[in-house]
Amino acid sequence: MTACQAVAHQSSLDPKTLPSPKRVAVPRLHGTIILDGQFDEAVWAKAAQLEPFYQNDGSGPEREHTLVRLWYDSQALYLGWTCQDMDIQATMTNRDSKFWEEEVVEFFVAPKSLDRYFELQWNPLGGIFDAIITNTLDANGVSKSFQGDWGYTSKGMRSAVKLKGKLNGSSEKDEFWQVEVRLPFSDLGVKAPKPGEVWRANFYRFNRTKGLPVEQLSWSPTLLPGFHQPNRFGYLEFVR
Repeated sequence: MTACQAVAHQSSLDPKTLPSPKRVAVPRLHGTIILDGQFDEAVWAKAAQLEPFYQNDGSGPEREHTLVRLWYDSQALYLGWTCQDMDIQATMTNRDSKFWEEEVVEFFVAPKSLDRYFELQWNPLGGIFDAIITNTLDANGVSKSFQGDWGYTSKGMRSAVKLKGKLNGSSEKDEFWQVEVRLPFSDLGVKAPKPGEVWRANFYRFNRTKGLPVEQLSWSPTLLPGFHQPNRFGYLEFVR
């Protein structure tokens, strides 16, 4: 989903009639990690685990398994993605490229109001997309349109990718790709959340396999048109 594409307005849709978005307790942990795209450190074993992912429109389960690990400390939020993938596809590396045209994982997070949130993306080549999204919602909370500020840069964010397979070699079966992320709260313009604080956020993936339909996957499916439906984001409850 492009950060500047308008979402079709459908006034008949009422999020109140849909199942509640998902919720996860995010633990506050202490540990040192090496950003290498692997999750060998003991602290990762204590992280919240978000799985499985589903088709964002509610049409069914994921074709290939997606797992997100999540925890925080006094300075940053930590994300660990593992994407099973038989056909890893990626060619773009420039920051803020249109990674969603290939394969990418995405994190949308609203520390404060739902009409202004951060969109962060990572692809199998280590490419990064970061933007601030301003979303206009109707009376039912459904997105009418949104705009992205691509001038925003998450200056302190660090990430690393590890993959097992051959990029863009559809004739050979790949296994997985992983992304490890440290996202400072200062990049989101907030202090570390206190225990009991709740943010809204969602986790997405574009998965492509030659000869098969494109998967638009999410942890907490919006069940509405597109990913940019902040009223359908899941709940991150920060705990001790």
